[in-house]
Amino acid sequence: MRRRLSLLFLTLVAGVLVAVGLPLGFSYAETTTQELFIDRAADASRFAQLTAPALARGDIRTVQTELDAYADVYDIRVDVFDAAGELLLSAGSDSGNETRPVAAKAPERSAALLGRGPQMPPTIFPWRSGPVTVAAPVLQGSQVVGAVVTVSPTERAREAIMTRWALLVGAGLLTVAAAGLLTVPLSRWILRPVHRLDEAVQTLTGGNYDARVPVESGPPELRQLTLGFNAMAAAVSRSLTQQRALIADASHQLRNPLSALRLRVEDLADSVPHADRSLGREAIVEMDRLTQLLDDTLALARAEGDTLAWIAVDVSRSARDRLRAWSHLAERADVGLVLEASEPTWVLAPSGALDHVLDALLDNAIRFAPGGTVTVTVEQRKAGPILVRVTDEGPGLTAGQRALATGRYWRGPDQQNVAGSGLGLAIVHTLAERCGGLLSLRSRDPHGLVAEVELPALVDAEATHAGDPVAPDATPSMAPSVENHSNDVMAGRPGSTAALPDATTPAR
Repeated sequence: MRRRLSLLFLTLVAGVLVAVGLPLGFSYAETTTQELFIDRAADASRFAQLTAPALARGDIRTVQTELDAYADVYDIRVDVFDAAGELLLSAGSDSGNETRPVAAKAPERSAALLGRGPQMPPTIFPWRSGPVTVAAPVLQGSQVVGAVVTVSPTERAREAIMTRWALLVGAGLLTVAAAGLLTVPLSRWILRPVHRLDEAVQTLTGGNYDARVPVESGPPELRQLTLGFNAMAAAVSRSLTQQRALIADASHQLRNPLSALRLRVEDLADSVPHADRSLGREAIVEMDRLTQLLDDTLALARAEGDTLAWIAVDVSRSARDRLRAWSHLAERADVGLVLEASEPTWVLAPSGALDHVLDALLDNAIRFAPGGTVTVTVEQRKAGPILVRVTDEGPGLTAGQRALATGRYWRGPDQQNVAGSGLGLAIVHTLAERCGGLLSLRSRDPHGLVAEVELPALVDAEATHAGDPVAPDATPSMAPSVENHSNDVMAGRPGSTAALPDATTPAR
C-alpha cells in the first residue's frame, strides 16, 4: 500500500508539473518569437525609411553601406526590392542554410509590396530550422515604391528555447525527486496506523482479543479511528469474556443441583414399585446425559478462552498416554487400539488442549466402532506440519454429515440414541484452530471415518522441555530429546494394555 500511495503522490506531482511546465515552455517559445519579430520589424521599417528618399533621389546605392554594416554585425540578410519586385540591393552572406530561401519568393515580400506591415511569423520551436522572414513596405506618401525584407537565422533563438526547456525539465525532475524523498516519510506517517490496525485485526481474528493499537502518530482521522478500534476491541473482549464466564458459571453451578437430584432419584428408586423402576433408570440416564452436556459446554467455553498457558507438547507421547487411559473402555467395547508414531513430534499448544483433542476423537471412535480397530497415527511431513490421525472402522459419515459434524450440538440422524452431547468435534475444531491447525474429516475405505488434525510443528526448541510454558509465538530450534515411541498396539483385551513391539494389526 505504501508503494501505491507513493506512486499516487508522484503521479499527482508529475501531472501538476506537466500541466504547469508545458504552458511555460510554449509561452517562452512564443515570447522569444515575438521579441525576435519586434526587433526585425523595427530594423526592416528603419531600412524602409532610409530607402524611400534614396529611391526618390535615384541614388539607392547610398543605402548599401548601412545594409552591409547591419549584415556584418548581426549576420542577417537584407534585400531591397522595387515596386515591381525586382531586387535592387542585397547584403549578408548566402552561405547559411537557413537564409537560402530567396526573399523574392517569400510571401512576406508580396504582402509588403501590397502595402501591408510586417506579419508575425510562426512560433519558433527547437525542431523548426527555417529562418524568420520579416518584410516592411517602402512608402512615398501613400504609394508603395518597394519593400525591405530581412531573413534572420534562428539558431540562437532555438538554442535559447531549448536551454529554457531543459531547465524546466531539470527543475521538474528535481521536484519529482524531492517529492519522492518526501513521500517516503509522509506515506510511512500516514500508513503506520493503518499497518498497526491491520496487524491488530489479524491478531483479533486469530483469537487474541487483547490486541490494541498504540495511538502515537499519524493523521488525526486515523488516530481517531485507532481510538475507535481500541474501544471496539475492548468491548468485544469484555463481551466474550462475560459470555464465556456466564457459560462456564452456569455449567458449573448446574452440575451441583443436578448431582443432588440424581442422588435423590437413586434413593427413591428402591421405594417405587418394581414396575415403575424403569422410569427412574431412564430419568437417571437423562440426568447423566445432561451432566455430560454441561461438562462439554464447560470444556468448549474453556477451549474458546485464552487463559491457558502455552506449552511444548510431544504429540507421540501424549497419544501413547491417552491410548493407555482409554484402553480399559476399549477393552469393554472389544475395540483394538493401535498407535503408529515413530519419533518425538513437538507442537506448541495450550496446556491440556492436545489431551482433550485426543480424548474427544478416541471417545467418538470407540463409541461408534465397537468390535473394530481404532488406529492413532502421528507423523510429521518433511519440513511441514504434524498430522494426528484417528481412524476407526465404524459406519462413518456421509459427505453432507461430515460438513456439519464440527457444528455445535450436531448429531447424526442415526445417533440420537447414542450417549453424547454433540460438542466433541466442535471442541476439537476450536482447539485445533487455537493451535494454528485444522481439523478435517474424510471417509475410510471400505467404511469408517478418518479424523485428521494438522498442527504446526515446533521446529526450534532449544532448551525447551515438555510441559514448560512457552510464548505462543515462540519458534524453538531443536526438538527436545525424549524416548522414541515405536509403533505400538494396545488391544481391547484384558492384560494387553502394555505396549507390544508390533503394530501391524490389533491384538484380538
